[in-house]
Amino acid sequence: MGLRIHFTADDLARTKVAARPDDMWELVNSLHILQSPRPPSEYRPWLCHVRSRLAERDLRAPIRCVTTLVPFRGDFPDFLTPPDAEDFRASLDLIRATPAARLRRELAAQFGRRTPPPWVRRLADGDRSARQYLQEALATYFHELLAPQLPLIGETFHLERAQHSRDVLEGGVERLLHRLPPSIRWASPTLTADHPCDRDLHLRGRGITLIPSFFCARAPVTLNDPDLPPVLVHPIGRRVPPPAEPEGLADLLGRTRAMALRALSPPCSTGELALRAGVSIGTASKHASVLRRAGLITSTRRGCMVLHALTPLGRELARRR
Repeated sequence: MGLRIHFTADDLARTKVAARPDDMWELVNSLHILQSPRPPSEYRPWLCHVRSRLAERDLRAPIRCVTTLVPFRGDFPDFLTPPDAEDFRASLDLIRATPAARLRRELAAQFGRRTPPPWVRRLADGDRSARQYLQEALATYFHELLAPQLPLIGETFHLERAQHSRDVLEGGVERLLHRLPPSIRWASPTLTADHPCDRDLHLRGRGITLIPSFFCARAPVTLNDPDLPPVLVHPIGRRVPPPAEPEGLADLLGRTRAMALRALSPPCSTGELALRAGVSIGTASKHASVLRRAGLITSTRRGCMVLHALTPLGRELARRR
């Protein structure tokens, strides 16, 4: 089974990559991770943060609200991911302004023959208090559970976007489409993506927006309504598993710092170091500072990123067991 996206020459000319991470796509994708019985190990630091916040605050009501609309499996309403929103606040404004007829149509399609909770029925009727309830639940979830991850989301997004830009400069849009994650395959004029059901999306000259997503862990995601502006939300492909636990080196530097040292081959940014070592971006930055002061790595600012690389001494130390 797969999603088949059909391109014309006009669609290739109008294919673009989103300029910034999309807060609402990250939110709905994070809900899939939160509900997964076997979440990928790279999300362990975020899930630890979630458990910590749940121990401090009772967040059951907002989580129950948002997971009602975004279950672990199955579709969710398109109105939750409005296009071209500059930030989370703008997304909430667009969601609040969704016409009642669209709310009714998309919620009816999602629930089918199932009986929705009373607040969803009121939302489908355009009830103002139900809209406010949803808005407050989304805001609570975002600020309590997702906001601390935004620096890492932003850095990994911009690393992926920079790679997409290099692909276009070196080989055009077709090279970009060829070098998307393995779950997406290009054979002109069709882009095929892993998908839970068979589906064809004809772009009809509108082009498509590619949205790299930190929390998109497996299959790419798109909108249900083929008449909405086409998007393809795909996993960020630069993730690598944490390095094997170093022997001996951990006794000298400490386990996590030793893993951070070994993770810097090849060189990478602070955000990517956090992914490779399985730690938060703040922890990765602290370890990089210690390793730099010890003369084991160098750090060079490249625009909005800091690139870390092993020195000869650091490289020799990382090779030793």
